[in-house]
Amino acid sequence: MQLLSLSVSSVSRAAAPVVPRIAGRATRRQVPACLCCVLVVASWLAVALPCAGQNAAAARLEREAARLADTGEIERAIESYRLLTQQFPDDRLAPGALLAAARLLISTGEERTADDLIESLLTRHPRTEEAAEAFLLRGDARAATARGDDDYRAARTLFRRVPLLFGRDEFPELPARAQARVRSARLGLQIGDREGAVGELVAAIEDEPASAWTGRARRLLGRTWLESGEIDAALEVLQSLADQEGDEPSLVADRRAAKSLLSYADRHILRPGRGLPRWRSTARWPVSGLALREPEGVAAADDGRVVVVDSELPLVALLDASGRPLQSLALDDALRPGFAGDTPYVLTDERIVLPFDGQSLDFLQPVSSSRESPLRNLRAAVRDARGEWLVLARGWRGVLAFSGRRDGRELLGSLRPDLVDIERDSLGRTYVLDEDSERVLRISVDRMATDPVIAEDWRRPVALALDILGTLYVLDRGERQVFVYSAAGRRVDTIGPDLGAGIELRNPVDLAVDGAGRLFIADTKLPFLVVLE
Repeated sequence: MQLLSLSVSSVSRAAAPVVPRIAGRATRRQVPACLCCVLVVASWLAVALPCAGQNAAAARLEREAARLADTGEIERAIESYRLLTQQFPDDRLAPGALLAAARLLISTGEERTADDLIESLLTRHPRTEEAAEAFLLRGDARAATARGDDDYRAARTLFRRVPLLFGRDEFPELPARAQARVRSARLGLQIGDREGAVGELVAAIEDEPASAWTGRARRLLGRTWLESGEIDAALEVLQSLADQEGDEPSLVADRRAAKSLLSYADRHILRPGRGLPRWRSTARWPVSGLALREPEGVAAADDGRVVVVDSELPLVALLDASGRPLQSLALDDALRPGFAGDTPYVLTDERIVLPFDGQSLDFLQPVSSSRESPLRNLRAAVRDARGEWLVLARGWRGVLAFSGRRDGRELLGSLRPDLVDIERDSLGRTYVLDEDSERVLRISVDRMATDPVIAEDWRRPVALALDILGTLYVLDRGERQVFVYSAAGRRVDTIGPDLGAGIELRNPVDLAVDGAGRLFIADTKLPFLVVLE
């Protein structure tokens, strides 16, 4: 009250010279009204000034937390965000602070504590854009730890709440709504709900403002229609995306992906449908400035980048879609390469190396806590959607799953297979090539093996590849041929040994397929990569 009195007195004194001038032009009845206005303004200032101070303090905490997070001081950043939410629980920055702290906690593996913050955000600030993003964060966390279809359905439910609770009338420009629809559609495809997934993708395209996520929706819709045989609809949506103009990074990536899918459709759907060969030509793939001697392994990403390993030089090279080297280095004992998401990696006898990031991973044999010995004789590896590495090694009959260096466990060991290569498809399922039994086994998301997808009379199968629509490729080193199978396991093509253009397979050891359907073969007796385009 004293502060208010001082404020009123100060404002009254400051206004005093003005009152006579007003009184000179107005009746006596109007003067008290003017004084009343002065009192109202003074009262508002008395309340607003402390609030403004609170906002400034909250903003300082938010800036400090962001700075700490940028410099890698994660624990201190979380402390600053939590202090903001405790000191200023109703400030406009509080929802964002809760969300940022939850994200940092998830990045450090503290999912349970993060979920408590998400719950607090949803309870205290339910009608904010941050609350919508909190549903996405919770859904992502649930999907990342999914052990089967029930977990995926639970994660999908969280994504589906966003368009239900945050409609376009109240939140017309909400980016999280399109994200939620695309993520829900992906999970729908994973659990076999193709119709529901298509409906969500169409809603994201037609009902949401244009964004990076509506572009992804069109890419995924085109791919889904290709898989289901709705070719005309797929080509229409992909062509419209490929023709879009603009230089935003997300649009450039969408346009490139759409063109790759159109090329894939031409190679693997349209041409075979007209009775033509899948690939138009075979060539020695030009590796600009690099003279290969004995290519030992090859891997291809959806965007056309290729990693090649030459054991004789020794060399690991990352190439762009045209064969131009992006990065290269010498690496002894390099074996089979691969891509973990966008990141290239290479196997050696004892570890997985990320050659261009300067990092490596090794594992301990999953025998007992009292006996720790390194896992050796690695054959192949992939990283699954949960971040686990699935590793094949000589001396182990099954797949070794590692979520960390020490906590490996064996899958399929009871089947006594002799596994030589491993791949993942877009739905999170794992495929393994069993050389001894001459078959390809599929492991579902819940880590259960199904009946063999393919069982053939191969001579010496050594490598397996999958393309973006689930077509399988098996390299038979003994026959010097590549066998091509539909996603259902039906053989649809056979390639080699004579590939035309004066190229004949002599000792093929590895193969890969990129997002446009180009097939790459590494043969240790050919001083170049073979590409079928």
